[in-house]
Amino acid sequence: MNILLLTSEFAPAMGGIGTYAREIAAAASRLGARVTVVAPDYAQHTDDDDRSLPFEVVRFRGGLHSMRDLPRKIMLARRGVRGDRYDVVHAADWPFFIPLALSRWRTPARVLMTVHGTEINETQTTLKRMAIRGAGVFGPRTEVVANSRFTETLFRERFAVDPRRISAINLGVSEFWFGGRRTRREVRLAHRLPEDRLVMITVARITRRKGHHLTLAALSRLPDELRRRITWLVVGPDGEADYVGDLRRAAGEAECDIRFLGSQSNEEIRDLYAAADFFCLTGTPDTTGRVEGFGLVYLEAGAAGLPSVATDVGGVADAVLADETGVLVPPSVESISPAIAELAADRGLRAILAAGASAHARALSWERCAATTYGLAYAGKRASANHAMGKTA
Repeated sequence: MNILLLTSEFAPAMGGIGTYAREIAAAASRLGARVTVVAPDYAQHTDDDDRSLPFEVVRFRGGLHSMRDLPRKIMLARRGVRGDRYDVVHAADWPFFIPLALSRWRTPARVLMTVHGTEINETQTTLKRMAIRGAGVFGPRTEVVANSRFTETLFRERFAVDPRRISAINLGVSEFWFGGRRTRREVRLAHRLPEDRLVMITVARITRRKGHHLTLAALSRLPDELRRRITWLVVGPDGEADYVGDLRRAAGEAECDIRFLGSQSNEEIRDLYAAADFFCLTGTPDTTGRVEGFGLVYLEAGAAGLPSVATDVGGVADAVLADETGVLVPPSVESISPAIAELAADRGLRAILAAGASAHARALSWERCAATTYGLAYAGKRASANHAMGKTA
């Protein structure tokens, strides 16, 4: 099978869509497909990194998407589909939906478009809906792939598309997150975390919709004795400056050990998971229309053996199975605080949910995701660790 994957986000930029494009391309390659990825260059030299991947990467001049880039993407799609005989042409994110729709008459290939959640709401303006209709984006030949049941439902509510052309295919988790890492003792020593500390970790950009303020308020409600036993590790880059400032000030006044560790590499995050007892990310509904389409980070934590405290927003319920892989509660302080208390105080419960989280993550491989998306043969086996994250042996 010959696959052309068009994406407006890719390494070295960080983000969920870039991860999706890289991982599904690598998994399809491991399953025997020939994959070509078209991605922006971010004004950087990426030749060495691109050559290490098990698929071809064709870079175009550009960065994160703006509407000014649309004419260039239309030309890229036209040249791309014409340049080779593809079996599948796949737009990994919405900036390539219109370019691919305007080019599909040039190729007999299957036409796939993946929706991730937020962009479904963002395309509801009058101008964008007119452009989508005018280009026939979701016309008869287009197959839509949603990254969760929630995203599928949201798409159906917003667009009148034949349900038979819409599929919900959960994302995968890389073998990297199951792989070797430093021991719990080594990491705890490095971060001065005593063995008797209960370590809760959050990995997410510090932005309002990720709900760090809810977690902090929930911690403040815990009984004094339990709260003082907990260390909260906050990993991720800063988002809105005013929100980050307020959160840091509130954390400084809280009677709890809270450590802001900033951005960390995947290897460092994997080590921190080894030192932690459970994961916590309490997203909240966002009035701007941004949504949590799935929640891949919960699976990555689960692969490292961590149960989660999570809020039931967006597609999180597909990533965190209630009372099987974690505790899933409404996005309110009144619900989050007892959930943290329950998981922190009950080692047996943490062990049961950790086993479930690991099994759930193990079942959701990228090979499964690629095979289901593209119709590739799949024996149900994961890639070996030395092929994780797109690396070659």
